[in-house]
Formats: sequence, C-alpha cells, structure tokens
Amino acid sequence: MKKNFDLATVKNFILANALTENVMLMLHPSNFNKLIPEGKKARLLQISGINVIADNDNEVTEDEIDILEIKFN
Repeated sequence: MKKNFDLATVKNFILANALTENVMLMLHPSNFNKLIPEGKKARLLQISGINVIADNDNEVTEDEIDILEIKFN
C-alpha cells in the first residue's frame, strides 16, 4: 500500500532530518507533480527554505526523497 505523498510529507521529512539550505531534495516525478497545483507547471519548488526538484534521470523511486548536498566554494 502506498502512503499519501503530499506537502506535509516533505515538510515533516525536512523537520525530522533537521535539513538546512545547504541541501536540495530530489523527488520521483510523480511525487513532485503531486505538490504542484493543478494546471500549473514548475521545475523547482521551495519548501521550508529547501529547494525541491524532480528526478528526470530515474534515480529516485516513487515515494522516496533523495537528499543532495550543495557545495559552496
């Protein structure tokens, strides 16, 4: 059984993992699209100060949230 994947899921994940702006989250495209209001298109979301993108390379499975570290020079 699949769990409900929504904005609260991502917010709880960010809080539970104490994530800060030095990371980016990557979601399966179907999960990313669930967060976009119907009729809208987006390539990037910002949730609780964290950038969220869709995985276009089929690396993230459905209902998985991948954490990408951002390196600043």
